[in-house]
Amino acid sequence: MNAHVAAVAKTATADSLAPESLTHGAPAAHSPYLVARLANQAPNLYGTVKFAIVAEEIRKLGARLGRPARVLDLGCSTSISRHYLEFNGLEFEYCGVDYEAEFSPDIVMDVRELHLRRDQLPWEPDVILLLDVLEHLPGKAADIEAVMRACAQVIPPHGMVMVVIPQLYRLDRLKLPHLHYPEHQVRFTLGEWRAIIARAITVAEVRGVGYLSCLPYLPMLSPWYREDNGHGRLFQTLRGKVFEWGPLKPLECWLSRRLGRLPGLKGWCNSSLLICRRPG
Repeated sequence: MNAHVAAVAKTATADSLAPESLTHGAPAAHSPYLVARLANQAPNLYGTVKFAIVAEEIRKLGARLGRPARVLDLGCSTSISRHYLEFNGLEFEYCGVDYEAEFSPDIVMDVRELHLRRDQLPWEPDVILLLDVLEHLPGKAADIEAVMRACAQVIPPHGMVMVVIPQLYRLDRLKLPHLHYPEHQVRFTLGEWRAIIARAITVAEVRGVGYLSCLPYLPMLSPWYREDNGHGRLFQTLRGKVFEWGPLKPLECWLSRRLGRLPGLKGWCNSSLLICRRPG
């Protein structure tokens, strides 16, 4: 791991902050709910399988380059990606970007500003990660397309942009009227996601991720589901206890590697991974 990267990124961040950010203390959180939920997040079943697959792809790229890949993590939250990738034995350079200063990212920046502030990046990235990020953008499809277009301009011809988007996470793709998760600005099927992203960048490959970690969301199918009733308590028990049983993690990875490549199942899972490349 290159410690100089973090130092360069931190310096660029401090120089770029607005004066009021430097003189009036830390800015208020954009999303207090997400800050509170993610601040003490621990490794879980979904994270294990997601980063096992992401790490595999980055490792292949690093082998082709003959050096550790440079990973730009947009919407990095607590930089948990870095910890998961290290757990997977990956050698890489890392720079995390998030607009929540409380997460202490390497660069405090809204991902929608990438096209304006790319000169603050410590290097040209080989990999850009957008993992469970795009669904939170307030501008919805327009913001998604703009961010992906900016990534296409930043990534080199050999590089890749890895996008993870929700599918059966909170049953997003089903668009059930009784479910409302205010942190998600959009609920799209895989086909809808792919169509929007493909307007800005080439979608080279799609993989399904998480065929066990989506099962705790089944209680949400009930129109009577609420977080504070029996359906909600069942969901919490399934997600927080039953499906965090250790032996399920290797099984989840095996299922995602097998089922995640089957055309009819790429969107019927917790999330889908879109591996994107610069057009042309």
